[in-house]
Amino acid sequence: MTRLAIVMFIVGSVVPLAAQEEGDVRLGITYQPGYVPALVVAPVASRPGLEAIADLAEDILRRDLDFSDRFEIITPSDALPTNGPPNYQLWNQMGAVWLVTADVSGSGASPILRVGLHDVVYGRLENVQAFSLPEMSDGDFRMAIHRASDAVVSWATDGQQGIAATRIAFRRRGSDGTSALYVIDSDGENLQRVSTGGGSVYSPAYSPDGSRIAFTTQDETGTFALVEANLITGGRRTISTSTLIQTPTYTADGRLAYAEMSGGGVEVFLEGAGKLTETRGDALNPTFSPDGRSFAFEADPTNQPQVYVQPVAGGRPRRISVYVRNERTNAVGPDWSPNGDRIAYAAISGRGFQIFTVNPNGTDRRMLTSRGESEAPSWAPDGRHLVFSAADSQGHALWIMDTVTGRSRVLTSGRRDELPDWSPPLPTGS
Repeated sequence: MTRLAIVMFIVGSVVPLAAQEEGDVRLGITYQPGYVPALVVAPVASRPGLEAIADLAEDILRRDLDFSDRFEIITPSDALPTNGPPNYQLWNQMGAVWLVTADVSGSGASPILRVGLHDVVYGRLENVQAFSLPEMSDGDFRMAIHRASDAVVSWATDGQQGIAATRIAFRRRGSDGTSALYVIDSDGENLQRVSTGGGSVYSPAYSPDGSRIAFTTQDETGTFALVEANLITGGRRTISTSTLIQTPTYTADGRLAYAEMSGGGVEVFLEGAGKLTETRGDALNPTFSPDGRSFAFEADPTNQPQVYVQPVAGGRPRRISVYVRNERTNAVGPDWSPNGDRIAYAAISGRGFQIFTVNPNGTDRRMLTSRGESEAPSWAPDGRHLVFSAADSQGHALWIMDTVTGRSRVLTSGRRDELPDWSPPLPTGS
């Protein structure tokens, strides 16, 4: 999510946002990478006639585990023997800590992928599971293997969340000014357009179960609509229309929050709870803590938008971004980590916006990007990866960054893609 340029006058009596001490936004880039164990994916075995499935499964598994940023991937030599029981001593000599083995059985119409994780150091099979796959032409084929990859991550990390079986929703703007809603797998494959019913598209947001996407549209008359698309059935429903309604998001229990015109300004509303904010400026981009007790948002009582945190039950908002008087220090588009420990947002640093993270109490600010302009961060379900939009001399792109190591990769490029939102782990058939 990110702030849209909305200029309006605020009238009436309001509660001012709490001010904090002035600070300095000139931060360095800080990463603290730790130990990364080496992992090797052995060639995937198969019955005759299933070789193509095995080869693709091997490629997806290896890339997924690489993109998890939790392992150093070792590529085995073609000369190494891979038949028979694992040679733990040989893999240990190569420096591997983990070994992934797999085989494909069944039929082309109903293949079965069996994946095992071996602890090379202790010379034992750590875990094994069989995954039913659809046929290769099925749209869920790659996602089924992504789920196997996430199982490996969970086995090797004592239950931590993987990101392979996820998608990212975003808005794609055309050269003619139109915009459309797209989703893409987190590895950059399987790009799909989602039907929105027409009009310009803004701020997509995944539901907690990944089955729906909420977004807003604006038609030719300027009217905004809050719409929800069902990714399972393909249906859509219009939830509300207004002269201005923007930046929808879901709470962990599935309720929708959004920013809507109210009394001459823009305030945050929550389904079932009514208006949550009373600001001296426009309030946008709500994002909720995992326990649902607090939310972050942006507002501009000083004519410079800043990021605030406020209890859902009510209370004074606390600014967690850095405001420097007489300098451009705009901070926008917060997103609360699913782990609850960090809030990401975009703020002006130097000549443009960069991505920052901060503790929910405003301490320990970290600047993660430093080139071009980067905006609209969205957390992955593992709480360590971010997707964001960026623009530099090479054009526009969506990037994915691992906030632990600083490793980054391009998700999409060559188009005006923006406002990304990362899904939760996706159920079968989504």
